[in-house]
Amino acid sequence: MTIGILSAIIYLMRIGFHIPLNKDWMAGIEPIISRHAGDAEFILGAEACLEAAPTLDVLMANLMPDDFLLKARSLKALFVPFVGINHLPTDLLQQRNISVYNCHGNAFSVAERALALTLAGFGRVVEYHNDLKSGHWHGFWAGKGAEDFWRSLHGKSCTILGTGAIGMALASLLKAFKCSVRGFRRNADGIVPANFDSMHTDLREALTGADVVYVALPLTKATKNLLGERELAWMEGAWLVNVGRGEIVAEEALYAALRFGKLAGASIDVWYKYPKAGSDHGHPSNYPLDELPNIVLSPHVGGSTAEAVLQNIQQSCENLSRFIKTGEALHRVDLKENY
Repeated sequence: MTIGILSAIIYLMRIGFHIPLNKDWMAGIEPIISRHAGDAEFILGAEACLEAAPTLDVLMANLMPDDFLLKARSLKALFVPFVGINHLPTDLLQQRNISVYNCHGNAFSVAERALALTLAGFGRVVEYHNDLKSGHWHGFWAGKGAEDFWRSLHGKSCTILGTGAIGMALASLLKAFKCSVRGFRRNADGIVPANFDSMHTDLREALTGADVVYVALPLTKATKNLLGERELAWMEGAWLVNVGRGEIVAEEALYAALRFGKLAGASIDVWYKYPKAGSDHGHPSNYPLDELPNIVLSPHVGGSTAEAVLQNIQQSCENLSRFIKTGEALHRVDLKENY
């Protein structure tokens, strides 16, 4: 009897939470501990996880020290409480056969940000805001005519590159403006998701004739520089909105297309350069994109809402609970494809 009890204790799954132990996280973690107390041992907090790293079977973590995964020799599964995994050493994870699961709780917030950036660009909101702050008026009250019109999104033709959670949420929002919505994805499975009017695997076909093109793709080997000089030329006159990753759009080609009027404009939330650690200053591109008049700038905050964070926590905790119970979970990342 004693041996059996000891064996059960020895083989309890060890699960670490390398995350901030605030009230929102604890609200997600406590039901897991209560539900699975007989199935697993739980290690809470960054310091405790660092100490227990060699014996952890499962880890929930956002950012970790560079050598953490090297120390976590028993790790079988890693849960990331957001979408992007570009910070992870995917080669090492593949070598060690560690399963990685992400989540998509921020999808609606990112889609909402994409819509807001579209309306800001079409509506000349930033331009008119800055001018009126300095006392300069536009429109009827200043005796101006069509040169001061802004563009309505109503009824426009929109293309969404990426038909995952963000793309589907965005398509539903665009339908409120009675837009036609085309989707682009590499694999044709015959299924057109709700709120898409058509689905395309040919990029030129998806881009040509669009009034607005949205980038909602992950950054992978296949999507890096997906939109270069040739592809941006197919979009002549369109407005580009990027809430995916900066490097999906070739940087120099984007600057040239905006500077010389090939694109009507762009609204961008994801960039090519970021501030150094500990700093909040730095230009977002190697080119003076931030000096152009036909661009709306956003500092990669598409998922930075309290609602998105809470959804990520809840989704991640539910997924971890599923894994403890069944050994399987949703949103497993394809480490070869990096999404």
